[in-house]
Amino acid sequence: MKIQIESLGLPTLSKLIGKSTQVEMANGTVADVISHIVDQIGRPARKILLDQKGRLDISIQVMVNDEGFLPRDDYDKRNLKDGDTVKLMLLVGGG
Repeated sequence: MKIQIESLGLPTLSKLIGKSTQVEMANGTVADVISHIVDQIGRPARKILLDQKGRLDISIQVMVNDEGFLPRDDYDKRNLKDGDTVKLMLLVGGG
């Protein structure tokens, strides 16, 4: 299956994978897509995406197909299908 990955507000990640890229996977979840990026790019992607415990950094949110932000506990439960888009976005706060 082909999954579209978009990097929004993460310029360092965009330099590594592009603002939008497509990956080919047999099947998988959102967690598998994140692992795929880290496995393919290595240390630079790990440094951008993961915290010290190896989980997606708290400052990054994930959206699948414009369905709203995916709860962190669902990354390994949300199965993807061919043509899905996974958006990795920097969470920006202010006030």
